[in-house]
Amino acid sequence: MLKLKSKIGPKGQVVIPKPIRDTLSLEPGEDVYFHVHENEVILEKKSGEEILDEFINQFKKRKLPKKIDWDELYYSQFERR
Repeated sequence: MLKLKSKIGPKGQVVIPKPIRDTLSLEPGEDVYFHVHENEVILEKKSGEEILDEFINQFKKRKLPKKIDWDELYYSQFERR
């Protein structure tokens, strides 16, 4: 178990020690979660599933047209002379 010391700053901020940031692959600006369990604070990195969900939710769902003329769409890609 990796256990390192850090101090709480005047604004209540704590610097996560570099060995822990490296172990969890934490980058500046990345979100983390804090949990309190009994007398401990647990720091947790977002899961890959949560990151993927956020990425997918960035895009608005678009409706497809009801009728698509596939021939027209295909041939429109070629230059007509």
